[in-house]
Amino acid sequence: MTEISDWSDVEAQLQETKELLTEIEQRFLQVRHDSLKQHELQTQQEQIRAQIQDISGDRPHLNSNQKIRRKPNPKDRRSPSNPHKEELLKQLDELGEQLEQIEADLESRLLSWSSFREPFWQIVRFVGIGIIIGVILRSCA
Repeated sequence: MTEISDWSDVEAQLQETKELLTEIEQRFLQVRHDSLKQHELQTQQEQIRAQIQDISGDRPHLNSNQKIRRKPNPKDRRSPSNPHKEELLKQLDELGEQLEQIEADLESRLLSWSSFREPFWQIVRFVGIGIIIGVILRSCA
């Protein structure tokens, strides 16, 4: 009879280990996917920043090549490149938000209650036992 209960304990532990391994594998795949996505978004962000700098850098260059100087017209303040720059800035903000979300996902999944549950209860158990032993030793002394 003892052998049967030993095997059932081993089977239960083996099943729990398989489930934990599957969970770790899924987490690994998610982290790898998020890391690749993060790298892609950072690359896009750098490209958009370069485009914005090109647009900003081209405007003064064009103004210096103009031969006729005229008074600035309030209607001309929005140049054709300005809406494009605004669109790029909007894309840059969206990429920043996506990067923040991915970073939050990566950090939050690394630390979860399930990863702290067993160590927490081990600490509570041994601290409790330590206090009880301390009280018993003190009462004996």
